[in-house]
Amino acid sequence: MTVSGSRRRPLVLRLSLTAAIAVTVAGSSVAFASPAVSAPMPVRTAAAPAFTAGLCEGTEYTPSEQMLDISGIRLDHFNDGNIVPMYGTTDRGTSAAVDAPVCGVRDVDGIAKSEWMYCTDFDLDPCAGVDENGLPVDKHNDEMGATVPSSGNPDLSADDLAVISWLLQNPAKLDGVVSGNGSEDARSARQTLVWCVSDYDNPLMADFKSLCDRNIGDDERARIVEIMNVTQTLDLVRKTPATGTLKAGETAVFTLNTNMYRKPINVQSSAGTELTVCGDNAKATLSANQLTVDGRGDAPTAVDLCLTTADSGDYSVTASVIPDSVENLHWNTAGAQCQIFASFDTVRPALMNASASVGYAAAPTTTPATTTPATTTPATTTPATPVVPIVPIVPIVPIVPIVPIVPVVPIVPGAPVPSQPVATPAAPAPSAPKQATGPRPVAIDGGAAEQNSGRNIAVAVTGLGLVGMAAAGAVALRRKRS
Repeated sequence: MTVSGSRRRPLVLRLSLTAAIAVTVAGSSVAFASPAVSAPMPVRTAAAPAFTAGLCEGTEYTPSEQMLDISGIRLDHFNDGNIVPMYGTTDRGTSAAVDAPVCGVRDVDGIAKSEWMYCTDFDLDPCAGVDENGLPVDKHNDEMGATVPSSGNPDLSADDLAVISWLLQNPAKLDGVVSGNGSEDARSARQTLVWCVSDYDNPLMADFKSLCDRNIGDDERARIVEIMNVTQTLDLVRKTPATGTLKAGETAVFTLNTNMYRKPINVQSSAGTELTVCGDNAKATLSANQLTVDGRGDAPTAVDLCLTTADSGDYSVTASVIPDSVENLHWNTAGAQCQIFASFDTVRPALMNASASVGYAAAPTTTPATTTPATTTPATTTPATPVVPIVPIVPIVPIVPIVPIVPVVPIVPGAPVPSQPVATPAAPAPSAPKQATGPRPVAIDGGAAEQNSGRNIAVAVTGLGLVGMAAAGAVALRRKRS
């Protein structure tokens, strides 16, 4: 942008700011750091006494005592509600000529708040120096009046204001260097991006237009304007389970819905449990407690967050963020020949919060089971029936000893019987005669009978008695009349 000649700064100061851009391009990549809170002053109901202001976030050198001493006329400016410039982002400038951005301190609800102020006029004097007595001076060491609040920069369009507001509230990249307040390189990147918006058409920026086009061209600026013009949403609900409790070790899923794109959202869970991005969430990244969702437009994006714990109890998940708003910028200037600064009000905006909770049931207490020995009734064992081998029945044939057959010679009464030699076979020793049982035999003719064996015959029969021998003529019955 162009401004009237009365607001132009001398060439030496323009060259100083140009050098600051060159440092940015060569700077190293740094991580985004959230705004630091300066040491608070006690809440007061009357004018504050003199004090030494705290440093702005990420200051990488030690400012002089005069720069931090808020007393005298500077204390009056502070008590009047104005911001008091103290020192520049580097120690390369003199006390009267400081490098942008500039660290200033102001009263915010009774707290002395130190915050970085970013230039929105590339070729104007910061008017933020102090002399050896600590008095505010311009580049000529001429004493300056108060740096008072401003309604904004009249040379910027509504879209310009929206983009600058977003840049001061969110990290962006300038050729790989992440912008922010946490380091000199990060601040230099942020300041250059602001100038790419506020001074893109300034002839002094002609050599850096290609740098601006690469990092914050028309499409990116249109995307940021969309973000700043939507109704910002932040909502957190339980997804799994929607109701009821979980068992220890199971995973609870929460869904965050938001259209705050490319803006770090603080998400965390209670009791030290860890959250992770889960499910199909390619557009979301979680680093430490900072969740960033990519997208554009008014429609929100759903991001699933998972929580798992092995302990019982109630657990909560919270999401919080300071909404982007043009009203979050604090504008100030020390006069027509001086820079108009924009600083992000890190205290006044109210946080947007969303939360949800889930309960985990205690694991069931395991009581060792009392084992009662089972009473076993002995089975009634029926003795096995001995297996008797089946022996084929062989007919028993009576064994008949071969006895020599001796012819029976009838005894004729009165006739002499010649004596015949008879061979006597060997015979076992005679045993006692078996006692007769049963009634005495009766002779055929009615007389008693005696049973005798022939005198020359020996019969040996085992277990068979006289059966069968009579038939062979080996036994003779002799009747004896009574």
